[in-house]
Amino acid sequence: MLRQQGLSLIELMLTITLGLMLMAALTAVFSNTLGVNARSLQLSQMHEESTVVMDLMVGDLRRTGYRGDAAELVYDPASASTEFNDSITISNFPGETANSCILFRYDADADGVYDGADEAFGYRLADGQIEMRQGEAGCGVAGWQAITMPNMLTVNRLEFTLTEQMLDLVNEQRVSVVLEVAMPDDAEITRTLTSEVVIRNAF
Repeated sequence: MLRQQGLSLIELMLTITLGLMLMAALTAVFSNTLGVNARSLQLSQMHEESTVVMDLMVGDLRRTGYRGDAAELVYDPASASTEFNDSITISNFPGETANSCILFRYDADADGVYDGADEAFGYRLADGQIEMRQGEAGCGVAGWQAITMPNMLTVNRLEFTLTEQMLDLVNEQRVSVVLEVAMPDDAEITRTLTSEVVIRNAF
């Protein structure tokens, strides 16, 4: 009588089935890990993008009102430039919430003279993105440049608030900035950043 050697058909089928089930489980775990990594990358990009944009706006706002001839305000006020005085204007792009656009000026080349478009700055919320002022464009007109990318974040809120107070006969201006962003493909995931800028060059 011949003795059976190797696996029977049933044992072979069971082995193949178990192997396929193991491969399916490993594939599911791998796919889930890739999904989690992709999500983490998107969150990281959203956080980085929003932080960079906030830092850019705050850094620019800190220069508001700067003029290269500031010393003249003390020894020869009549000759000092006034184009940079009270240069902050807060408004909004049509269809957006109030106070979501800010315009301001500073002496970028430190020559004490207002050079028009080259020294006019601003930021606004328009259609879910933050835009930077180009030239002397107003809040409600075209000609602004987007500085956020819609595939990285959606801007839900951008709000500027200007406050003024007298401190020892000095007019102190402060601009508070609130920025709320969300994931483009999941509006439930949001991040809110706030900052307050003291305008040191307010006159």
